[in-house]
Amino acid sequence: MPLVEQILSAAAARSAGDVTMRDGRAVVDRAVWFCACEIEEDADAPTWLIYDTSDGGFGWCRVPHHANESDLVDAQVIFGDHVHPNQVLDWLQGADTAQFDLGSADQANLQDLGRRIRELQTD
Repeated sequence: MPLVEQILSAAAARSAGDVTMRDGRAVVDRAVWFCACEIEEDADAPTWLIYDTSDGGFGWCRVPHHANESDLVDAQVIFGDHVHPNQVLDWLQGADTAQFDLGSADQANLQDLGRRIRELQTD
């Protein structure tokens, strides 16, 4: 799990734009949450919330236990899945998004967001 957060933090540090905050929530175009609950031995599995804006903003955070993702972002599009952390790591490294249980529009958003994160890492 630390590698997932290292990748996300590196991408956020290289983000070209800012993410506007309003009433304690990030105002973004799209957001995806991944609850890494498919680890049997870890009852405190994280939920990662990853988001971006069309003008270059990018960010992420861990969703506090008993919080709702919509408490943290005001997103035009928000989607997510319950996953194993290795699925998120694979996605961050360019794996196909078909491994996630998402609709086609969300699959397309997830592919685009993954591409954006990889570009931020190499810029």
